Amino acid sequence: MEKQKKLGLLGILMFCVLAGICFAHPIKAEAAAFKTIVFANEKREKVGGYYLWRASDGSALYVSKSKTGKGKIIAKSSKGVFNEEVLSNGSLVYYTYYSNNSHDDNGQIYSVKIDGKNRKYIGKVKYAYRIQAYYNGNLYIWDADWPNNSIYRLNIKTGKVKCIQKSAMLCDQYKHYLLIRNINKFDGKYSNAYIYNCKTRKSIKISNKVFSGLNFVSGKVYYAEKVNNKSISIKSCSLTGKSKKTLVRKLSANLHNTGKITSRYVYYMNPEASKCYRYDMKTKKSKKISQKAYEGDGL
Repeated sequence: MEKQKKLGLLGILMFCVLAGICFAHPIKAEAAAFKTIVFANEKREKVGGYYLWRASDGSALYVSKSKTGKGKIIAKSSKGVFNEEVLSNGSLVYYTYYSNNSHDDNGQIYSVKIDGKNRKYIGKVKYAYRIQAYYNGNLYIWDADWPNNSIYRLNIKTGKVKCIQKSAMLCDQYKHYLLIRNINKFDGKYSNAYIYNCKTRKSIKISNKVFSGLNFVSGKVYYAEKVNNKSISIKSCSLTGKSKKTLVRKLSANLHNTGKITSRYVYYMNPEASKCYRYDMKTKKSKKISQKAYEGDGL
């Protein structure tokens, strides 16, 4: 009964959180070899010179050098399931396996070479859901224990697990920096944002009015802050949280549906009207774009 409650609450969490990061785009770490890959309906995702995908029932992970063909199984199970997200650099794959088909305390983390060889058990993270980042021999993992979601650091060699921030989710990575958004007492409005330094293992708070639109670009942090229910402001700062600048004082957009922000553009959408836009900070004009362009550039 308790497990069913957790799974039900997980569904609610996923709706809220995924709305906040606009379709849960995978973390694209600049200047980093590893990236998160999200599998959907057996679609093949390219990483390096290979294509990875997951069986529709979650029972196996496949790899191929082409978009067609049966491919090769690199991990398989007749009882449990593999998570729909993995972390890979094109030669090594980190994945999560659940022995009883649910995101409970059996979140087992493994590594395997892209050719299916040298499969290794690394460790277990309670309620492990997403392996979101890698730095210097450590994996950074987000759990699915709503409402106490936390981010954990898992040492690949020792299997030692350490919580680096409670009630939070990881939004982006740039070198040894991570962008983290707090989800404590989630109310659908806004929350705190932090820059976490993987070297010093310390975090710096940069805002208390963020929800989505939080990312790294070219060594800087860009983020959206709430002005009111229909408007946001666009800001930037350095990797240490200093040199804060207001790039746009007021933009008619919803804080919950802001996508990627760059030094020039702000990508956002109106989910009710199913319309996507790109705001040009130079011309101060918005242009309607396709969802494909939004997902390709804005996420």
